[in-house]
Amino acid sequence: MSFIRLTHGKRQYKNIKYTTMKHNIYKTTIVALLLFFIPFMPTSQAQQTKKELVGVLINHQFYSKDMPLNEIMSIQKGLQNLDDGEQHTVLHILVPDDFVAPKTWKKYEIKRSNVVNADKFEAKVLLFDEMRKVTHSADKQFKNPKIGQKLPGTFTLQDLDGNTWTQDSLRNRVTVVNVWYSGCGPCRKEMPELSTWKTRFPEVTFLSADFEKPEIVKAITEKHGFNWTHLPNDRYFTQWVGNEGFPLTLVIAMDGTLQYLSHKTCNETREEVFRLLKWLTTIQKE
Repeated sequence: MSFIRLTHGKRQYKNIKYTTMKHNIYKTTIVALLLFFIPFMPTSQAQQTKKELVGVLINHQFYSKDMPLNEIMSIQKGLQNLDDGEQHTVLHILVPDDFVAPKTWKKYEIKRSNVVNADKFEAKVLLFDEMRKVTHSADKQFKNPKIGQKLPGTFTLQDLDGNTWTQDSLRNRVTVVNVWYSGCGPCRKEMPELSTWKTRFPEVTFLSADFEKPEIVKAITEKHGFNWTHLPNDRYFTQWVGNEGFPLTLVIAMDGTLQYLSHKTCNETREEVFRLLKWLTTIQKE
């Protein structure tokens, strides 16, 4: 799932991960919109005659592909391409909380009953909305953690096997936490690679945290062979994602202090983590 956000002359891409760019802002946005408005390929002729393929989704209302491009650009604060897994795509327009659709848009509205796979698109929007609430919680119990400081606040989480984890559970352990969610493509892609870390560093505790339900976490981690200890229903580590995006990697020392924090996945990040783990585990053995 891709995401484009425009702010103050810069653009940010999120998959779900934001990376600030400085050039070709409008060019990329226009290309994304033009690609979106290319006619869809229906799964079957029968389905095409029964349901109308849509183009735009704003505030849980579907609109046709005939929506004027300039009107979309004037109100959007972000664009998100959604697909249903069957070659159908909808452009999800992110708008301010107080946005009210103009009456002139009424003619572009499409009834939900006429939308191909409307439930799939709506489920992705709801998941995105939930992710935004968790990562931008207004009642955070703490500010983002600082390198060299102990984890702030408190947490109590259960893993998929029913075991309880708290700050005390991490005491005298070198711990790596990977924060992800199902809508993050790079998160899913790196799971097989992350699984090899347990063999490389058997003395390290590896935790994965996701705000979603246990059954979702279980299905995805089993599909991708992700062998860490998984903490569903997480509201503690996920709060630190903020605007920086998924995946989030944390390394915590034996004394509970945060030693590393990164919001990206790449070879450079992995090498940084490996060097740090070698050092921390060496200290642990002394």
